[in-house]
Amino acid sequence: MASTDISVIVPFKNLQTSLSGLIESLAEELSGLDAEIVVVDMNSADVSLLQALETIKKHHLKGCVIRSGGDGLSAALNAGIYQADGKYLGFVYPNRFYRHYIPGFFAAAEAEGADVVLSVSSRSGGQKNPEADRSSVDPEELLEDLMDSQVYFDFAAVLLKRDYLLEHHIKFYENCYYGNIEAFIYNILLHDPKIACSDVRPERDADSGFQKDAPAENINCYERIEAMLKVYETMKLQRKDHHVLAERFEYQKLPSVVISVIDILLKEGFSHSVIKKTLKQKGYNELLKISHHTSPELRKKIIRWKLLPWRYHNLKP
Repeated sequence: MASTDISVIVPFKNLQTSLSGLIESLAEELSGLDAEIVVVDMNSADVSLLQALETIKKHHLKGCVIRSGGDGLSAALNAGIYQADGKYLGFVYPNRFYRHYIPGFFAAAEAEGADVVLSVSSRSGGQKNPEADRSSVDPEELLEDLMDSQVYFDFAAVLLKRDYLLEHHIKFYENCYYGNIEAFIYNILLHDPKIACSDVRPERDADSGFQKDAPAENINCYERIEAMLKVYETMKLQRKDHHVLAERFEYQKLPSVVISVIDILLKEGFSHSVIKKTLKQKGYNELLKISHHTSPELRKKIIRWKLLPWRYHNLKP
């Protein structure tokens, strides 16, 4: 049984110039709530861990500081989830700190008995209106909207019921640095959570300065494809009787991820021939398939990449 209402997990590495300020700001946000702060060190080489301990002790805050025991953000987040003792979990990243949402999200969670509380925004400007009548959200509809890029929400501004994650053995893929959070969101939705959508709009603190010395991870963009393939396997197991959802993932989500990786690599200066060779070696070229589930824009990109890769950059949006 949880001994506190909310646990906020803060992963960090080498933040000695700003971690104390972040913890103090977070403590202000949690004032009046039954909450703890779980600070997770990702093997810092500076005195960040000591400063975190001193800040928590100085302000008599409820919480702890732990080492992740693994490599990267995923290991840190998993360690925080298992260490936390709150009924609900929130996540704070030093480069994306949101204010004025946790009390409202917690109230919505308690009122709805929700497993997930979030605030959804429109991304595509399409006909769907995610703001309308979203006090509760169907997880399958949200899955479909995410696959079609119709909606967006920032994982740095959500509340999750901890028991829901543990019951369904949902955790971050520790061998994927890129795409791990996206995969985590899909895995949450695949287990049919009760979702509450709060009217509270989180406010990102752009002037906090906490992001200035946040670490940049060594990103392998191909790992996002691997993460989504794992989600696809989970989807086929969890939704055996829902072939349409799996087909939409196969013919819309997976090829869109491959195309996004191609875009990143071209932007970084890799030649189309090198990218095509690597995709073939890894078997990812087989994911560039088209069906009636594929959007017209994505279909155009796939065809251009397959037939005229040297002219792919000339493709108009």
